[in-house]
Amino acid sequence: MSERDRLLHLVAGHLLAHGVTSSTLRGLARAAGSNNRMLLYYFGSREQLVGEALQAVARDHFPGLEHAWSALEHGSGTLRQDLQTVWDEIAAPRNLPFLRLFFEVFGQVTRQPGYSELMGDMAAWHRPAATRLRREGLPRAAAETLATELVAVWRGLQMTLILTQDLRAVDRAQGQALDAFCARALDQAGVDSRA
Repeated sequence: MSERDRLLHLVAGHLLAHGVTSSTLRGLARAAGSNNRMLLYYFGSREQLVGEALQAVARDHFPGLEHAWSALEHGSGTLRQDLQTVWDEIAAPRNLPFLRLFFEVFGQVTRQPGYSELMGDMAAWHRPAATRLRREGLPRAAAETLATELVAVWRGLQMTLILTQDLRAVDRAQGQALDAFCARALDQAGVDSRA
């Protein structure tokens, strides 16, 4: 493992355990057993470090999240089934620590300069759903719009899940929203949703 990867791994673990809001560059360096200069040398800025650390947390600690999204594009079930599989992975209790960290970083991304790359990554999370909707027969513009809507609804439900910890209630709301979403998507694609 390279020194850069070692530092990233340590910072990612620290952010997962302690959050990002009060984490200074100095504090992150201390947690990684390093110093500010080394972190800046390897990552360029605190924001770049936090962005890469969030990706490392997802990849190393919660691989099912990334896999579920990528599997959506090529899923072999119905649209409803494959989207439900993604939601089930997102909402799994084991993933709550990642969701908490994600939304903490999300808040910073929208208010602080230096997070443009991470902001672009977050804004692109609808792409697997858009690709799948295109596969279902929707035109590009309609697929992009519906995929953006889906991610927005799911993000709202994720926040509700974090706040309430009531997976049953959130799952019920998500199920109803997903039924309506799939019916609309398949209608736009000219597919009988009862098939």
